[in-house]
This record gives sequence, structure tokens and C-alpha cells, in this order.
Amino acid sequence: MNNKRDRFIYGVFRFPLTGLLAIVLLIAALSSCQKAGFTYDNIIGTDQNTDYILSDTLTVQMKNIQYDSVPTSGAGNAIVGQNTDPLFGNISADTYFQIAAPPTLDIPEFGAAYDSMVMIMKPNGYAVGDTTIPQDFRISRVIQTIQPATNYYNIYNNNTFKTETTPIGSFTGIIRPKTDNVIRVPMSDALGAQLFEMIRSKSADISTSATWLEFFKGMNIQAGPLSKSVTGYLANDSSLYMRLYYHANEMITTVKYVDFRMTAPNLQFNHVAYNRSGTAISPLSPTAPTLPTTSTNNTAYMQPITGLVTRIDIPYLKSLLQLGKYFQLMKVLLTVEPIRGSYTNYRLPPRLALCHMDANNNITDTLSYGALVIDNMFNEHTYYQYDITSYCQTELSTTGYTTRGLALTPSSSDGKTTLDRLVLGDQQNGNNKLKIQVYYILYK
Repeated sequence: MNNKRDRFIYGVFRFPLTGLLAIVLLIAALSSCQKAGFTYDNIIGTDQNTDYILSDTLTVQMKNIQYDSVPTSGAGNAIVGQNTDPLFGNISADTYFQIAAPPTLDIPEFGAAYDSMVMIMKPNGYAVGDTTIPQDFRISRVIQTIQPATNYYNIYNNNTFKTETTPIGSFTGIIRPKTDNVIRVPMSDALGAQLFEMIRSKSADISTSATWLEFFKGMNIQAGPLSKSVTGYLANDSSLYMRLYYHANEMITTVKYVDFRMTAPNLQFNHVAYNRSGTAISPLSPTAPTLPTTSTNNTAYMQPITGLVTRIDIPYLKSLLQLGKYFQLMKVLLTVEPIRGSYTNYRLPPRLALCHMDANNNITDTLSYGALVIDNMFNEHTYYQYDITSYCQTELSTTGYTTRGLALTPSSSDGKTTLDRLVLGDQQNGNNKLKIQVYYILYK
């Protein structure tokens, strides 16, 4: 190495120690020697005894990971509809929830008559798909108790509960999620008249929450065949409820109503089904849960509500320790870019969590969040960036081989209530590469 073994480069620029500010001003592509997964390429400053070096050649591997299920309960938002995504396949979403009996049963025994009943739903502004054409969905009565499976706290995206075969409500129409404040779904008059009589007679089935939930276990709202979009709705007691109208013959006829409001928010959940036939990620399944990006055209796919996340590994991280006896890691930046053109009609997650992931692909904790930085001028290099210095320092300090990697996923609340998805380039992608920048010091 021409007696430059401690530098692993040719043509070193020299600066005094006080010239640390030059780190951000000087980048010299000066590389020669290599070790597995790593090259020594850019000296950005030096004095007689110290080299300040930036490398962007450390190997990073990416994999697509498929979970068998993900929790979607208790998020406060419902999604309903179906959509065909050219990259992720056909996806449908429906929601389950319970409603409570009216707090008071004050319909008079005489002089009152049933009029109608509607389900009131308030859009939350979220939608994906074609919202310019009429959508349709159906409301069904659940005939099983909505609850988590034994020994579980959550309800998952693949859980379902039995419903009656005949819907008790239906809707067809254009939904404008950004401007419509309320969607009113006509409900079965037979059910409405039955509930009216139960309230008026103060039936035991409606007098306590326990007897009511035994009589009316819950509701399911799912898309009909005309739906070409998925829309979101607020799921709480003031935004999702059934309203029964009646009139009372008093001095003048008065229109009144009683509400059956959503209850037990921890039991409201979104069921999601998907079919990825014909897509690059079709080989993934709960029984074949790993697909490297080398098998998907150097592309990583992520959609948490369908259980799809991205794993990142830095297999040769410890090769940094071979650089020299007096090596010090200063900073490591990880930058991931959405594939240009993949999000034209889809919302990018506003922030993306970077988490620890163990050898079995379990997410153990969150390291940090990367905010979305949009390239508005050229629309070429939109990105998320993370400082992973602490993670790398911890990994370097461990003895032996480590199987702990990193996972990218939106925040837990977004992952339960949207079809947000992301398509990222890996380190070998031709257009939107993953980048890793390693800043370190070598003392001679």
C-alpha cells in the first residue's frame, strides 16, 4: 500500500485539527483498498495525526417481510371500501364495532310513532382510489361477540365475526371525503320499528348494557361490488352512530330522535383482505414471509395494514473495526427514497419509524422517526433520513455476530387506519438508491 497502510487511501489532504469545519466543505473521492462490504474512499479532512473520512460504500441489504396479521383495533378511525393498486394488488377493508343502547328510554307509550332510522358516519378526510364514481357499502348485524381471541389484547386485520346474511342498511352514492361532513345511510325500517317498540315498552333487552349487547352484538360495514375506493371515517361515540327518528303527537307534532352511539372503542377494528396475484410481491405469504429486494427488481415494498414491512441489515458493519486500532465512529446517516412515479396517486406516509428488528423479524422498539422531505422542484429525490449513529455504535460494541436489524414502518396509528404504502429503492436501485454515509476518524 505504498506505506499508507493506516490511511487506506492515496493523496491525503491535510488540515490542522482546528479545521474541523472543513468537513462539510471538502469531499475528495480518494479510494483504493477494500474489505468485504466496505471501501475506504473519501477523506474529508486530516492533520498530521488524524484522518476525517466519509464513506458511502458500506453494504446495506433490504428484505420485504410479511406478517401473518397486525393489530388494527382501538385506533379511532374506520376504513371501508376496495381498491386495485397496480403494485400491491386488490385490497378491501371493512370495519366492526359495537353500539350502545340509548341512555334513557323516554319514548311515551301513547301518542308517538316510528318514522325512520339512519346510520350517521363522518368522513375523516382520508381516501384512496377513484372517489369520482358512486361508491356502495352495506351494513350488517354481527351475531358473534366482538372480542379479542383468548390471551390477546388486540383484534387483528385478519379477524372476522359472523354477520346476518341480509344487510340492515345500504348506501350508494358519491362520497367527497374532503368536503362531506356527514354520510347518512338508510337503515332497515323493520329493525327501526322493532327498536322503537323496545324503547317504548322498556324491554329488558334494552334496559342494561349487558342485555343489550346480548341482543345486538355489533355492526359491520363493508364495501359493495361498485366500490372503487377506500374511505376513512371517524370512529367514536360522536361520529359513528345509529339515529332513530320518531314523532310525538303533542300540542303540535314534534320530530324527535334517539341515538345508538358507538361504544367500546378498543373493540372497533378494521378487517383487511388482499390479493397480490400478478405483482412483484406475490410470492410473499405468512408461510413464506421473506423476500429480498434482489428478487423484486431492487425494490422494497411496505404497507403496514396488510402486514408488509421493510427490513434493513448492515451485515458488514463490524468491518469498520478493521480500519485501524484507533478508529472512532462519528456519525452514520441512512437515507431512503421512494421510487419516483410510485406515489403519483397515493399518499406518502408523513413520517416513517425506524425500529429494531430481531432475528425472527419481530419489531422490538422504535429508534427514531424520519420526516418526509419532498423534492418539490424536480420530484426526483424525495426522501426520509435517519441518524443511526447510536445503533451502529451499539452494534459495534457487541461481541460476536449480531442478527439485530432495522425495520421501516409508518407510525402505529397510521398503520391501523390507512392503506398508505411505500415503494423504496435499495442500494442497487437504478434511480432512487438507499444511501448510507459513515463519518469516522482514524488516529495514526
